[in-house]
Amino acid sequence: MDRKHKKGSWRLHTNPAISIQSWAFQHSKDVFFFQDVGEINETQVPFTIGIQTPTQCESMLLYGHSGAISMDATFGTNDMKFHQFSLMGFEDHHTGVPLT
Repeated sequence: MDRKHKKGSWRLHTNPAISIQSWAFQHSKDVFFFQDVGEINETQVPFTIGIQTPTQCESMLLYGHSGAISMDATFGTNDMKFHQFSLMGFEDHHTGVPLT
């Protein structure tokens, strides 16, 4: 992913909103939630996308029910300044397993 990011090959369109929308459509089997850029009470809100691979979905079923779930966030520390959130479940040996 890092190589793709540096080369810019992940961009599907020059308009970032269209690029993200296209990516979400092309990867619809891994996208469980997508809300495009919009307005709420006359305030511009960014897009929201939820991504979960089939392996993460299986892990959610196995480890998500234990009640031991943790969430981590980047708060805009990535190159694109997006807020990124990840859910982690914990297996029997208390090892973190990514759920989203």
